Amino acid sequence: MKRRIPFAVLPIFFLLAGCLKQADTVKDVSDLRQDHASYLSDTVKTKDILAAETQSLMDEDYNIIYFSVWHQRQPFHALPERVFFDFKKFSVNLGYGENKIKHSKAWIKKLQQNAFLENYPNALYFAITTRNTNLRILPTQGPHFNSSEGDSSSWPFDNLQRSSVAANTPIFVCHISADKAWALVETCYTFGWIPVEDFARVDAGFIKTWESGRYAVITRDQTSILDADDNFILRTSLGYIFPLVKEMPDKLEILVAAADENTNAVIKHGFVRREMSTVKPLRFNYANAAKIADELIGEPYGWGGLYGNRDCSSMTRDFFAPFGIWLPRHSEDQVKEVGNYIELQGLSPEQKEKIILEKGIPYLSLLWRKGHVMLYIGEKNGRALIFHNIWGIKTRDSAGEEGRKIIGQAVITTLHLGYELSCLDQQEGYLLNRISALNVLVPYNPYNQNQQLKYDDIKPQGEP
Repeated sequence: MKRRIPFAVLPIFFLLAGCLKQADTVKDVSDLRQDHASYLSDTVKTKDILAAETQSLMDEDYNIIYFSVWHQRQPFHALPERVFFDFKKFSVNLGYGENKIKHSKAWIKKLQQNAFLENYPNALYFAITTRNTNLRILPTQGPHFNSSEGDSSSWPFDNLQRSSVAANTPIFVCHISADKAWALVETCYTFGWIPVEDFARVDAGFIKTWESGRYAVITRDQTSILDADDNFILRTSLGYIFPLVKEMPDKLEILVAAADENTNAVIKHGFVRREMSTVKPLRFNYANAAKIADELIGEPYGWGGLYGNRDCSSMTRDFFAPFGIWLPRHSEDQVKEVGNYIELQGLSPEQKEKIILEKGIPYLSLLWRKGHVMLYIGEKNGRALIFHNIWGIKTRDSAGEEGRKIIGQAVITTLHLGYELSCLDQQEGYLLNRISALNVLVPYNPYNQNQQLKYDDIKPQGEP
């Protein structure tokens, strides 16, 4: 005879079972197939998500924005008030370093002196990154954590990390530090400090050659660019863009930028295998969307692109790059500055999911809550499916203490992620409670059957 648990004991029992002895991962991650291609039927795979004309126009816009930093004369993102505010903010909140010791006032004072902002901006010239680098909010490689303990306010959330930047990205150099070791630069999407050895100056001739109008894009992480003698030139990842020279059956010939002894940019010819690259833009159909997304499945979470990994918004940004669809860097900007914004704030969880299923276009729609962006990819059993790189889910223990159920990777889930956990923070941890907006990246035209599929056509096939 099975022993029955008294009703009054059940809440405590499930609290202990759900929080103190959690499974290694949440139910969605373990139960759902972590494979985009498996959710598409054979008839769906060949269907286009965008009309060719629409995609071509979006790709043209992408190129204009991408190279915009080479056609400006003054800072666009790195406005003086923003640059000065960064120092003011960290003067008030000194934070903690990698040794878990609080930063001193001398720490921020030294950084301010080296920044030498009295004559900002003092550079104003065009350049290109010659290696993978990071945009830092202050001119230092050292971290800033809000707390010496706790996963939500310390490692890996370095407050000084703004974004990673790919090698061979066009930049605008605004300012050089007093010690000549740091430069405040702009990309087409944000700004920050990078070491001067990470870029080279470009002239009008270089820019004219580089803006060729034909480009190759990398479609697989950890891809090597080699020279004609098979020697290594550069390590790249999905989303990196290079001028295209020639297509060959087994590889693409591309242009690669490097620095000479005077830190001026010179052009080399490199080669990349066809299975790791494509001519931009890659046709935006469901088979190709699944292929690119599958390259990102399981990638570790990387705050601001730290350690060569991606956070939520850099993943969505890189996902769309091969298709020539440009997104800003910040998650909120991705849903508010481009596309067709649909407000969901104030609706019930049920109403939100209903609208997402009715109006979302799989692989062309973003969902957003403050601090997190997700790619809508379809539905399963009446529930919306999303693809996102997520650090974790907010939890609360019996004493009300905040915690995290760490996921730490790019995963396919529903919007009910972690709902089986009794310690889930129902208000802050439950995704549907906090979803604020849906963004369809182009307006839906119901009369253009080539633009998208009917929603009922995009359904997972079979059970995991």
